[in-house]
Amino acid sequence: MNRAKTIYNKEYCDFIQSLCAERKRLGLSQLEVASQIGMTQSEISKIESCERRIDINEFRLLLTVYRVQHNEKLRHLVNNFLELNTNYE
Repeated sequence: MNRAKTIYNKEYCDFIQSLCAERKRLGLSQLEVASQIGMTQSEISKIESCERRIDINEFRLLLTVYRVQHNEKLRHLVNNFLELNTNYE
């Protein structure tokens, strides 16, 4: 069975582009973000261009750098992507 790689999924790529836009809105360079989370600028660039997947630990660190606790727009974006707003009664 030949399945398309999830890294090329439109929703994933759109979400990554939203994270990139948020980084820029916060005035952070790729290098600044990379140094805060122990990555290289090249790795951040590859994530933002959907050449490399982000793992869950990197995602958690990015959300911290992007101040998700104090950023309602970002929290909404993450909740929608992860479908956390769904009522599971």
